[in-house]
Amino acid sequence: ICSLALIANLQNTDAAAGMTKELTDEGAITDHERAIFATFQTSGSAIITNYFSSGAALFTFITVPVITPLAVILVFKFVGANFLRLWIAHMEVRRVQEER
Repeated sequence: ICSLALIANLQNTDAAAGMTKELTDEGAITDHERAIFATFQTSGSAIITNYFSSGAALFTFITVPVITPLAVILVFKFVGANFLRLWIAHMEVRRVQEER
């Protein structure tokens, strides 16, 4: 189901948000996983729809292949989500050390 929410996020922001809420309510994902997933969703929400509808006006002006900017957006969606994963892991280690 997480993969469906991931694919839905590439096309529609509301569907992905609803699916993520449902996953959290059912206990399928933890709060940390939800935070990481929300970070992935927030950076470049509905990129396929927005890119090809709003960005179509720029296609005649850009000098790189049309797929290149879309690929950059996708790469940075993963980079951003993984930065949050590292930060959460760091904060967990820090919390455990403070409890000692």
